[in-house]
Amino acid sequence: MASALTDAVAVEAILDDTRVGVWQFDVATRQLTASDAATVQLSGVTPQALRGAWRRIARQASRQPQFEVELPWTDGTSRRWLMLRGRRDPQRQQISGMCVDMTRRVRAELLVREQAVLLDTLARGIAPRDCLAVLLQAVDRLKPGLRTAILSTPSSPSCNNYAIGHGMAEELTSLLQRAPTAPLPAGFGMSGDASTLDDSARAWARQWQDAAQPHGIRACAALPVSKDGQAPHAWLVMCLADARDLSGWEQEVAGFTTRLATLVLEREQQHAALEQAADAVGHALHDAERERRRFKAFLDSSPDLAYVFNLEHRFTYANRALLQMWGKTEEEALGRNCLELGYPDWHAAMHSREIEEVIATRQPIRGDVPFEGPLGRRMYDYIFVPQLGLDGQVEAIVGTTRDVTERSEHEAERARSESLLRMLVDELQHRTRNIMSVVRAMASRTLATSSDLVDFSSRFDARLDALARAQGLLSRLGELDRVHFDTLLRGELAAHVDLSSHGSQILLDGPADIALRSGTVQPLAMALHELATNAVKYGALRQQGGMLHVRWSVMHVDGPGGGGLRLLVEWEEHGVADLPEDPTQIRGGGAGRELIEKALPYQVGARVEYAFAPDGLRCSILLAISQQQE
Repeated sequence: MASALTDAVAVEAILDDTRVGVWQFDVATRQLTASDAATVQLSGVTPQALRGAWRRIARQASRQPQFEVELPWTDGTSRRWLMLRGRRDPQRQQISGMCVDMTRRVRAELLVREQAVLLDTLARGIAPRDCLAVLLQAVDRLKPGLRTAILSTPSSPSCNNYAIGHGMAEELTSLLQRAPTAPLPAGFGMSGDASTLDDSARAWARQWQDAAQPHGIRACAALPVSKDGQAPHAWLVMCLADARDLSGWEQEVAGFTTRLATLVLEREQQHAALEQAADAVGHALHDAERERRRFKAFLDSSPDLAYVFNLEHRFTYANRALLQMWGKTEEEALGRNCLELGYPDWHAAMHSREIEEVIATRQPIRGDVPFEGPLGRRMYDYIFVPQLGLDGQVEAIVGTTRDVTERSEHEAERARSESLLRMLVDELQHRTRNIMSVVRAMASRTLATSSDLVDFSSRFDARLDALARAQGLLSRLGELDRVHFDTLLRGELAAHVDLSSHGSQILLDGPADIALRSGTVQPLAMALHELATNAVKYGALRQQGGMLHVRWSVMHVDGPGGGGLRLLVEWEEHGVADLPEDPTQIRGGGAGRELIEKALPYQVGARVEYAFAPDGLRCSILLAISQQQE
């Protein structure tokens, strides 16, 4: 075995072997011993800064055993920051420490600070081009002396290229703005293969080279500004004094600049889109006014009576035929109710009751009524229809009235009403047959997977209740209404657990009022029932530490089978401690899983992923929803 190393040799071996820059200073001999890494790091510090650092170390070491001093240094191309940490050993008259390169942390802090400045500038509503100028000023602070520019090349033919520079001569910025091609290295005539350029691009490259060299620019780096791999809509141009690759810090600054430039240019695109939208709104208002005049002309040419009530039962519109029947002008009639216009008390009271009924039920109402006017006593058939706002509430009542004194017209109306009634009865029979088919299939499958009649009765009753809840939601809807997903989900969870007492275990995360297609309500309700049942019996809601997280969102899908809006539901259970190695062995889970994995795709074309993680179930459902969302 080799003889033991002396202390000096051991220290030297440790210093040379370690990756951290370490050093040792002998106070008595004033000798400094340093590892290779520490030697390299300390050699980059200017003598003046190094002498000041040693003086601070001596002062701190004299007052307390441990010390820490920060000082800048350079590796030859970039500014770096060094932290000297260590302690003094008074018995051995030695100061020992290490050099910690703090460059990455300091640079990260600089980038965060500059990013905050730019984001604050954006938030204050400063114009995007001014924000780009602020960004280039930040580049100059991060890498002093680096001349940069941003060339915006919008894809819209209505927008022109523009360039913003910092530290560059105005003639270079103006010339860059006229670049005929994307500013690839070859396009600058500095590097790359210029043979790929056309004649106009080569001519521009010669102009750029002739203009740039007198300003000490020998090379340029052109970096694309784009989002998520899309075609670049701008370029970051970095001008260098010599032909070389970008340093590591320059690459970080370039990446920082292109990312923030992407945000700024997106804001610029949004501003342009808002301006286009404002123009579109102006055109739409103009078109709407033109359509209003056209609609008014159409109604005034109709022999039928057309009118609109507000919620206070007062007329806000009456067409020419109605005004003639009353013998009044618009100024005399509008803003008044039936009683104020001379209708008999019983007649005015009847229409007031009918208007209130339309408001309450949001359903049309129809009737016949005689009226004595300038044209004599006539029999009229009328209909009041609710005009619904975006919130689904009645905002006005639209009515039309037709002279049906001739009984043949009245009989024709009655025949059409009877035909409509037959159609409604046929639809009711069709829906009844569909529900019976669902119940029959549900009973058959539940019986096949039940252990005994008691098990069958319990599970079949639960599934019937889920089906009844879905049908109850559908039956309470108006003609234009839709069942909302969050209502359906909360209804199913409330049927299994007390949401107030399980609030800490259940997290529901998604937008409200997502309208479902009527045909998907029943299958989706059954699937949610099965998921909730399994969570209560075997999953996250069976134990105190479990957590159920349900997220849902709306996305637009394009595809060969047809695109449109889709609802993505993600059911995740966590903290299920006693999940068996093979979760498919859970009793009764096969039928519910088959309903989710097979029935949903077959009935509504859903895409389902159903799997078990080590701590619980994961299930995602993607299905089409109503394209008319509120």
